[in-house]
Amino acid sequence: MKPTDELLRGAVSTIRPQGPLAAPDAQKPAKLDDGTIEVVNDLFADLQAICSAWRRDWGDAAAMKTAKRNWTKAFMEAGITRVEQIERGKQVCRARTGRAAAFLPAMGEFMEWCWPDPQELGLPGVGLAFQEAVRNSHPAFIGSAVWSHKAIYHAALACGRDKLLRLPGDVSRERFEKAYRDVQKQLLNGVVLADAPPPDQKALPKLADPEKGRQAICALRATLAGGA
Repeated sequence: MKPTDELLRGAVSTIRPQGPLAAPDAQKPAKLDDGTIEVVNDLFADLQAICSAWRRDWGDAAAMKTAKRNWTKAFMEAGITRVEQIERGKQVCRARTGRAAAFLPAMGEFMEWCWPDPQELGLPGVGLAFQEAVRNSHPAFIGSAVWSHKAIYHAALACGRDKLLRLPGDVSRERFEKAYRDVQKQLLNGVVLADAPPPDQKALPKLADPEKGRQAICALRATLAGGA
């Protein structure tokens, strides 16, 4: 049987223990460095130790080879390029309880575990962020919307602020959660978001001056009284 490192060398790119990844050369088949191989091997060894029923999915060498290749590709496609992210995924996996904890997580599920919660990044939780996005997208708040964080503003824009109001509540929230997570990934990857526009009170519809209204009514009454 081939060594595990040879099984991994067909993946599309690398996961480095430290720092971001360099973009792979599209003209050459990408190779895994020793650091990446070590990280992926450690991950699979830990998952085998955490999930006692791992043989259901990785029952033989061929299944293990395919899984390692696909998981490595998935990490790259999801933007998971730091060992700290993978360690976070392991931590969530270890914290599971119940019968499901014995089984391996789905690949996409583990990828989601690798990303921190909004609160860990200093952002409002998804529930509060969604409420704010819906509220500030309402026509009544045009010109007076106050955004607690620009990440919420950009997530609302990505969703389509009108759609946040028109779609059914569960669909609207699901759409926002995805956009909010995408914005968080941008922040983690060093993207600098543009500031949300400040409230513009000039854009608000002006209410009539009560005193001028009373004067107009008095003038109208006087006119009608004189006509009588």
